[in-house]
Amino acid sequence: MKIHFQKANMTDLKQILSFFKTASKSLEKKNVSQWSYWQDPPDDKIEWVTEGLNKNEFYFALNESGHKIGMFRLLENDILYWDEKGKEKGVRYIHSLVVKPEFSGLGIGKIVIQEVIERLKTKGIGKLRLDCDASNELLCQYYTNLGFLKVGRKQTSYSLNNLYEMYIN
Repeated sequence: MKIHFQKANMTDLKQILSFFKTASKSLEKKNVSQWSYWQDPPDDKIEWVTEGLNKNEFYFALNESGHKIGMFRLLENDILYWDEKGKEKGVRYIHSLVVKPEFSGLGIGKIVIQEVIERLKTKGIGKLRLDCDASNELLCQYYTNLGFLKVGRKQTSYSLNNLYEMYIN
């Protein structure tokens, strides 16, 4: 499947929050407690999304027909999860990779990550990082299977997160 990226903007805020809410409900159906806060997002989470939109960090993943099938946020810095390491040069951070439930299981997440990696390589970026709720064992294994290495943990006010990175150049 071929996908394309489209930058999101502030007019997409409600749609992005809807993506999160749908993902949260889908996870809940699978008995995964991750992201339950997106069903009624607290102010700090809405601010986090707004900040990302203001910085042009959110992207939609579109299929060949131009339908939005997923989204993600790509950051240049991430001190929220990575502390001072989150300021390193030559690194990018992928967050909130969401695939609509009706496209789940088709490899969209992997395709998105591979496409992000290819784009980062052309910009001379040498490392991609992400985090994952440590309680979501299937997702943690998924990232490991994609070639990410677990390099630490970070407790936030919402969850304990595993930290992963991959050298891409």
